[in-house]
Amino acid sequence: MEDGGLRGIALRICDWIVRLAYVNGLWLGFSLLGGVVLGFFPALRAMFVVMRKWCMNEEDFSLVPLFFTEWKRFFWQANKLGYTVLSIGAVLVLDYVIVMQLAFTGSQAVAAFLILCLIVYGLMLLFIGPAFVHYPRQSLYPFLKNIMLYAVASLSYALIMGLFLSVCLILFILVPPAAVCFGGSLFAWITTHVSLRAFERTNQLIDTTEEAETI
Repeated sequence: MEDGGLRGIALRICDWIVRLAYVNGLWLGFSLLGGVVLGFFPALRAMFVVMRKWCMNEEDFSLVPLFFTEWKRFFWQANKLGYTVLSIGAVLVLDYVIVMQLAFTGSQAVAAFLILCLIVYGLMLLFIGPAFVHYPRQSLYPFLKNIMLYAVASLSYALIMGLFLSVCLILFILVPPAAVCFGGSLFAWITTHVSLRAFERTNQLIDTTEEAETI
């Protein structure tokens, strides 16, 4: 009985290893299909779609057709969001570098503010992929504002993500080829799995508030 249980666990682990490697390969492949510059973010979103389905125990779908459909369907929307977020990060980093090289009254306060903005930006990056799949119909700027507020309000979930991602980073440093095989898919799986719990908690709080207002 115990051997059977261990065998089942081992098979399940092997199954997930194959899944994660396969999806990571699809992400890299479809990124190349779009010339990387245009293919990266649509492929990233498609990977988050797959992870969301798996985390919600949805198994009845064909992986490659689903991946391609999502890649093509949200091609421009994913690029718009991706490069907007990338530009925001680049501006924040550039501003911080410039401020640190200049000496003026209040420069330390400005630098501290920019560091705070970068921390919030980093928190937002943890949730933005799963949220883009979970709330696909929101327009760009309200979506970014809501995710920023949501990330700040979900620090406990962000810490959980950070813990698991740190373990993965250590693994990738020790075994560099693992980063090529599992880097993207592990990030997507961890952030999606934790984010879904956070979204569920938020929905429960909203339902509770609405019930209280009704009473």
